[in-house]
Amino acid sequence: MKKNVFLFFLALFAVLFTGCQNNESDFPSSDNPTVVVSTKEIYGAPTRKFEIKAALADDLGLKSVHIQIPELSLDKVITFETDPLLETYNLSYFFEVPADRGTSEAFKIKLTITDVSGNAVDEEINLRLDGEFSAPAISMLSPNEGAVILLSTSNIMPVNFVVNDDSGIDYVQVKCAALNIDETVQLQGSPQTYTFSKEYVLPVTAANYVLTITAKDKFAIPNTGSLNINVVATNEYPAIYLCDQPKGTNLKTDAAGVPMYFHEKNGQNFEFKYYADKDNKEIYFLGQESDFAPHCFGLDGSENIVDAASSAPIILPTKGYYNIKMNPNTMAYTVTKYTPSSKVWADIANGSWNDDEALRKTFVSVCGEGVKDANWDTWNAWVMGSLHLANNPDNPYQLVGEITLTGSTMKITFTGQWWNPQWRLINNGIATMSPGENGNGAYTAAPGVYKVIVDTELERAFITKK
Repeated sequence: MKKNVFLFFLALFAVLFTGCQNNESDFPSSDNPTVVVSTKEIYGAPTRKFEIKAALADDLGLKSVHIQIPELSLDKVITFETDPLLETYNLSYFFEVPADRGTSEAFKIKLTITDVSGNAVDEEINLRLDGEFSAPAISMLSPNEGAVILLSTSNIMPVNFVVNDDSGIDYVQVKCAALNIDETVQLQGSPQTYTFSKEYVLPVTAANYVLTITAKDKFAIPNTGSLNINVVATNEYPAIYLCDQPKGTNLKTDAAGVPMYFHEKNGQNFEFKYYADKDNKEIYFLGQESDFAPHCFGLDGSENIVDAASSAPIILPTKGYYNIKMNPNTMAYTVTKYTPSSKVWADIANGSWNDDEALRKTFVSVCGEGVKDANWDTWNAWVMGSLHLANNPDNPYQLVGEITLTGSTMKITFTGQWWNPQWRLINNGIATMSPGENGNGAYTAAPGVYKVIVDTELERAFITKK
């Protein structure tokens, strides 16, 4: 009898428990869920991620969405909470195409959306792996970034650039609000290469301008490339640079100091200090920092200085330090060799850290940001041996080394213990013996290994791609 009573209550408990469970999972009937995909065709490529986007909704509540591409082993279920019920959901799911798939392949993405009432709807999206995602490549011929247009010579600004794109070019556009330039060239036939060439007239007053060059391609999902070019229109040169690189050298690959910024300026009289590291060193003067055009000063056949693309280099006959003066208006220049008298920072490779200043031996290392292993702590600069500089055996006024740039903004101070000594790298490659008047300059350069020369006589840093 007791056994029967026990079984009765056990059965009753099971019924009650099951009833409670059913009450929690049972929902009234409702309409089918809805799905609106952002596109019916997605373009992808091997090793590239693509995004599945859709707006899901149900009048009572969503239960789950099932994402499938069997051929790519994609089988993902996203389940939604039911307390509270979720009536809308913006699906955004990323998936990377395996590297072993071909660019000619195509697949179906299946979405199954289920609501809490058990209703389910399917939606399919086409996936193609022949996507083209590169923006049109814009190559400026003129003007280059930072170009100087000398209004006293001509107020004509030639704009020349080449656009390339694999899927074909839809249009190119040149804009400059300050010059009322807004020109769009709509291209026919989707050419893969297009050259733009036109001259614009500048006002006769000096000013800075920003040209915005834009190009859009003809891919099914268009890609757009854009480039801003800063131009200086002036009656006088704001700066002259000394360049010791051969013509045709890409002057944008180094991080700082190439070409070299002037030391003194009085009107249009520019003065440089310069170190020739070998006999018969060849130099030019440039009217802009980033290129040899449009203003490159060298010598003509009569050894006179001229502003011409065909000019020959100025020759510094022997190794050593020089004081050089030039005036781009009068085309006059002088070259005088001299012997430095500034302090020599010797034997820094054998420096040592010591809190007792009397026992300390000077070292010079790299502090800052955008440099691998570096930060703003001088103790870190000491313990990271890869950041230390050494004396140049060929020049007692130069400290040399190597650094690895990360590709983020570079700011640097060359320092010893407790910032003594220190040379702060400000703008234009100037490395001033601190305390300097300006804060650290911000530089951008591609990641990689760079050679470093700090010339304590010139107060210049040269950080060049290895």
